[in-house]
Amino acid sequence: AWPNMQIFNLGMIVLAIPPLFVFGRKTFITAYRAVSHGSANMDVLIAMGTGAAFITGPAVFFTPIANYAGVSAMIMAFHLTGRYIEETAKGRASQAIRKLLELGAKTATIIENGNEKEVAIEDVQPGDIMLIKPGEKIPTDGEIVEGETTVDESMATGESMPVKRKEGDEVIGATVNQNGLIKAKATKVGKDTFLSQVVKMVEEAQGTKVPIQEFADKITGIFVPTVLVIAVSTFVLWLIFPDALREVGFWAQSFLPWVDPTLGTFTLAIFATIAVLVIACPCALGLATPTALMVGSGIGAENGVLIRKGEAIQTMKDVHTIVFDKTGTITKGKPEVTDLIAAEKSSEEKLLQLAASVEAGSEHPLGEAIVRGAKDREIEVKEIKNFNSVTGKGLSLIHI
Repeated sequence: AWPNMQIFNLGMIVLAIPPLFVFGRKTFITAYRAVSHGSANMDVLIAMGTGAAFITGPAVFFTPIANYAGVSAMIMAFHLTGRYIEETAKGRASQAIRKLLELGAKTATIIENGNEKEVAIEDVQPGDIMLIKPGEKIPTDGEIVEGETTVDESMATGESMPVKRKEGDEVIGATVNQNGLIKAKATKVGKDTFLSQVVKMVEEAQGTKVPIQEFADKITGIFVPTVLVIAVSTFVLWLIFPDALREVGFWAQSFLPWVDPTLGTFTLAIFATIAVLVIACPCALGLATPTALMVGSGIGAENGVLIRKGEAIQTMKDVHTIVFDKTGTITKGKPEVTDLIAAEKSSEEKLLQLAASVEAGSEHPLGEAIVRGAKDREIEVKEIKNFNSVTGKGLSLIHI
């Protein structure tokens, strides 16, 4: 035991001040604003519970009552930990949005009066003619006015195979121009681009309230006032029927050894009231649902899954089958040679050598995969001549 309980009690009060009134001051401010507007929220319960517990600290110097100032600090610490977890989840979701924005090009080369000029992406205006070289990201949504190429649109469509684009076709900002020099007229810039709309979609999904969240809000609106009434009733009943309730305390002591029914009636009343306020706090109702939505949509964005509405996350538990199109959407985008089936009187090695020799001059992803397959198997790619690629029909050449 402490030789000087006055010092012990004073120390407990001093140590409880920082977590309550420094780190937890926003909780009290929010609770005050809620009460002043005639409403009650979770912060009201926490503020009342910790406030009542803290008051027992100074009161111990004037009346025989237990000092629960330390308990108030512990309660606030748990509450702030929950808030910290929520903010961390928000930060992670915001990081996913920032990663989406980083997919876009930072600069663009525009043609002005016949001269090439590099400008920041923010300075591109509708109608500007952009020069896009092979390997560059397309700065913003536009329409090709000169040239033809293949474009990697996997970030927008999920399809791994590049798409041929020619004069008159639309191109999407942040997709990659692969092998042709093209000129494109900017049609959408800033918040109107495809990428900006994707970011907006993710933000809206994180901010929307799903049916279960709306239900939780309704419960909280009724629950908090109800808890306040129960807490006040608990305090009054302990003052009116102390002997009967003390018998309950002795019974509970058999499995709750920290319960001490021998304390003063007023002390037990305060302690019971604090317990009701704190234990009944519906933190899970207020934190779990929005946190789950933010984290779910954020992780989806990081993995290329765009969630249009938060409601989709809630209904996923009822989904038994998901249908994807044939190729590209959930594949890596890097085709590989896995099997070889040679005709009679021909070996698999010869087949792959001929196919790789044909595809050596092709820029098609499947052709490049065949060439890689031959090199991985250390098969020599023969020299060819008179190579010809016919769109939609295939390749022809003379094998030397």
